[in-house]
Amino acid sequence: MHDDEILTRARWLLCEVHLSPAEANTRLLDYFPDLEREERSRYLREAAAVPVEHPGLTGRR
Repeated sequence: MHDDEILTRARWLLCEVHLSPAEANTRLLDYFPDLEREERSRYLREAAAVPVEHPGLTGRR
């Protein structure tokens, strides 16, 4: 497993699919069945803490 892949999926579940952290924790099992609950929670916390970069929001006018 790659940390970046897990973080990307966690961020996607939270920010793009708009799942609650509890729902996202359950859905991460679909993609990474070997992750323990505590690991999934840690990845979701980290994903929520890192701001998502949007190419269209660069501040240029």
